[in-house]
Amino acid sequence: MNNAIMAIDPGTTKMAVWIGRRDRDGSPELSGLGNVRYAGVSGDGWRSGGMMSRALDDALGQAWNMAGFRVDHCTLGIPNEFCGLIRNTGEMTPDHPMSGQDIEELRGKAASYSLPSPWKISDVLYGGFRADGSRVGSPLGMEKKRILLEASLICINNDFVEQLTQILTSRKIKVERILSVPLICGETFLTREEKQKGTVWIDVGGHSTDVVVYWKGIPVFFDWIPVGGENITQDIVAGTGVTSVQAEELKRHCILGLAREEEAAAKELPENGDPGITDASPAFLQEIVEARVRELLEIVKDRIRAEGLLACCHSVVLAGGGISLLRGIRGLASEILAAPIRLGVPDMIGLSSPTLSAVYALGCSTPDKAGGASKTIRTLIRKIKNRFSNFITF
Repeated sequence: MNNAIMAIDPGTTKMAVWIGRRDRDGSPELSGLGNVRYAGVSGDGWRSGGMMSRALDDALGQAWNMAGFRVDHCTLGIPNEFCGLIRNTGEMTPDHPMSGQDIEELRGKAASYSLPSPWKISDVLYGGFRADGSRVGSPLGMEKKRILLEASLICINNDFVEQLTQILTSRKIKVERILSVPLICGETFLTREEKQKGTVWIDVGGHSTDVVVYWKGIPVFFDWIPVGGENITQDIVAGTGVTSVQAEELKRHCILGLAREEEAAAKELPENGDPGITDASPAFLQEIVEARVRELLEIVKDRIRAEGLLACCHSVVLAGGGISLLRGIRGLASEILAAPIRLGVPDMIGLSSPTLSAVYALGCSTPDKAGGASKTIRTLIRKIKNRFSNFITF
């Protein structure tokens, strides 16, 4: 099936798989979805081969059954915990007008960086040129003493890539592309204007939060924070004595910030006959949830400030299921981050939830959205395929 698509997103709380086809215009359409939480995860358990294998099999089964067909190739996402970003600069001091060959040499220097094992460069995104300290569109033909080219090098942990590729190869699934999830989300959901002016992508998952800052058209900062929506759930459990399942239900009925006053009538807790829920104090519950959300967003703000990028962040796009579904989150986040907020929601029927932003971005990705080092990605995939050319059964 030449027009079939399969994207796999191994998140920190769930394995997501979506299958689709491209229509005549090349636009993707959803055919099947698998979304499976890791069972009994504690600590680093979600990263074990056995845990991911079981979740992958279940997610693939769900997606294939819903679609009515199987797909033997995929785009594989690498979560932010196993990605990194390095800001690098290429420099030349030419004694002649800059030629096209000089510019290519400069690009090569900006893309070159020695990384310790197991890290590999997967993508290179080039920024702007500087000629004797001043920004220029292109230095071609210029006679300057010093030419610089800025670049962002996207790195991935090759050990994790090999682990996932090995699992998929054992199931006779070919990995066609390996993409950094924070990069492809930024490239998919942020507009060209947002990336140029300065925007933060914040994806709050169950156990972690991804942060990507774009400025002057390219990503300049990645961060991974080991705090997410599950921390809020466990705070509710500890504070009210309800179960984790009940805490998730209670959390969805919270209203944050000023929106709570505007929707005072809506703050009543659901009456479903569950005494564990109805006995919880709405005011105390609101206090727990809002305190934790504030804390998380303040951590994000502090990390960006520490990089000297806070002044560059003119807008924020919020995704993930950790906090983006809470009522009033846009107002509260705008208050804390001092920027307008919008939600990164996929525009596809069946995937129109911020909890599925990452797998949607992977499935919709095209080579031009995946960054500037497609040759590097192809080389990396070829090496992995050669290493695992013999199927391994788990």
